[in-house]
Amino acid sequence: MRRLRSQAAFVAAAVVAGGIALASPAVADPDAGAFRQLVGVGSDTTQDVLNALAGDTINGTSYSATAVKSADGAGIASYDAIEPGTGSTSSKITTRSSGTAFARPNGSGAGRIALSESLTGVKDSTGASVKDQVDFARSSGGPSASGAALTYIPMARDAVGVAVKGSALDTLTVDQLREIYTGQLTQLNGQTLHPKIPQSSSGTRKFFMNAIGVTNDTLSPNVAVVQENQANSALTEDGALVPFSVGSWIAQINGVSPDYSKTAAAAGGHLASVQLPGDDGATSPVTTVNGKLAPVNAYYENATFGRDVYNVVPTRSIDPTSIFFNKDLYDVFVTSGSHTAQLASDAAESVIAKFGFVNESYNGFVNLQNKHVRQGGLEDGSAVGTPAQPTLKSTVGDASLNLSWTPSGITPALPVTDYRITLTDADGGVVAVKDVAATTTSYSFTGLATGTYTATVTANNLNGTGVAATWTGAVKYTSKTAATTATTAYGKVPKVAVTVTGSHSVKPTGKVTVKDGTTVVGTGTLDASGKVTIGLSNHLKVATHSLSVSYAGSSSLNASSTTVSLKITKATASVSTSAPTSVSHTAKAKVTVKVTASGTTPTGTVRIYQGSKVIATGTLSGGKVTVTLPKLAKGKHTLHAFYVGSSTVNSKAGANFTITSK
Repeated sequence: MRRLRSQAAFVAAAVVAGGIALASPAVADPDAGAFRQLVGVGSDTTQDVLNALAGDTINGTSYSATAVKSADGAGIASYDAIEPGTGSTSSKITTRSSGTAFARPNGSGAGRIALSESLTGVKDSTGASVKDQVDFARSSGGPSASGAALTYIPMARDAVGVAVKGSALDTLTVDQLREIYTGQLTQLNGQTLHPKIPQSSSGTRKFFMNAIGVTNDTLSPNVAVVQENQANSALTEDGALVPFSVGSWIAQINGVSPDYSKTAAAAGGHLASVQLPGDDGATSPVTTVNGKLAPVNAYYENATFGRDVYNVVPTRSIDPTSIFFNKDLYDVFVTSGSHTAQLASDAAESVIAKFGFVNESYNGFVNLQNKHVRQGGLEDGSAVGTPAQPTLKSTVGDASLNLSWTPSGITPALPVTDYRITLTDADGGVVAVKDVAATTTSYSFTGLATGTYTATVTANNLNGTGVAATWTGAVKYTSKTAATTATTAYGKVPKVAVTVTGSHSVKPTGKVTVKDGTTVVGTGTLDASGKVTIGLSNHLKVATHSLSVSYAGSSSLNASSTTVSLKITKATASVSTSAPTSVSHTAKAKVTVKVTASGTTPTGTVRIYQGSKVIATGTLSGGKVTVTLPKLAKGKHTLHAFYVGSSTVNSKAGANFTITSK
């Protein structure tokens, strides 16, 4: 279990006596040719502690036994802000075995710029490529650009003090510091002031100026620029003062970090006490415990001069759902849930405390709900902006959702790097998250429970997440519809026997609709076994019909449909006649013909034949007609009626009948 470790601070002031030998700063870059996986650059405030956590030898002490590594053995390569040994601020570094040499980042801002350049491919100020050469940036300050591309993971607590030379500057207020650095106050307690400020890329510079209310525009041009956290070159005269990392001061004076300040301390340089906002008296940033400097907790925790120090990483690299997830980076830097960052282990925090920082419980936190976690945008000057919304299509299947999308035609300033697909349930709970490469334009979720879901697809680039395309709908199981028919004569009721089955042993319920083209010709409701027989109109056109049979679905089953062929044939007619048996040869006989068919009343023409000769015709009305025959010659005549048929009824000949003409 992790413990809160910030109680190691005490209150007092430290003045280091003279006679201390000047130690030569130890070379702390990784050995030439000894490349490690996790490359860090930037702040010189945290460079020494990161070098130690990398397992290097710092100021004659080897930290190899406590080297921080990922679960897979990936180690840290921490490169100093200035060239070790020479102090050069214009040297170059090579961080990969096949990498190019690029300008050594000097300070927090420069480190974050180098990390941004590593992501975007923008070349550094010397024209060198930093693409894929940096994994994290050391930073003693927060973001300079808005956005979410970079996550600032807090490691520990530091504070910014004021290193001074001369007893006239033993105690300072925020108002005095503001006036000194804007040029309004040039003497204090009879002492001429010589204010110094770190280089422009320094996180300490940015933090200090913000704390005392000074901007680059209001900063006096008489303030000299010096290398950050190096008192020997800054405190060269009485009345000199410069903002200084308290952690760095402690580590240097205690002999833990390479010495850039002991000569100045031996000559009277020290950290001034500062009257913190809201306090009546001044507070020293440090105390002495067993002859060594130690942090003063009240100063470190103060909102004005206390600050978190960060390791800055690409946000997508520590997102386990991202295709850009870097497990080694995650193991070393991130504390989340049951996972504890290697930098937050007991051994690592013992090293962190040794270098003058105060350990906090939030070491490695990445959840933005914690106020110590920050996010920011790229700082290499690349264009901002996220991709436009893709066009989304969806198809539901058997407990599945199939998504496809078309990228927006609007080309963002930075190209799309990936697509993020998120599925949530009806309560808003996240069911699944999937990140896919920019070349992928479809994805399927399978094995889903039935219910209502919302799916979003976003196009992403290094600047962040674009506008989401959204689908909301029901995911159900599959149904299958089958249907059969039998050939049916016109006038009789044709029937469609329908059977619907559901996957996952779900019994179908609900309505079935039968259409002939766009016309609904029948509906029915499934019984408990998933079956229904639907009777159609008995007046469907004589033809072969292609019927669509559709099941509307249910709360658990998707809709389904099929087609079935139905053949309607002409009806069979029945012809009957009624005629006199005899007639005078001078009279005209009348014959009544009746034509019937099942389910319909035949229409059309009836002919009266004598042999093969038509002797009379008539038109049915209501299925009957009375036909008047011509006068018949004397004798016996054999006749029959013939119904010629219609578009719906077949033709039919009636039985012979005889009429005797007298």
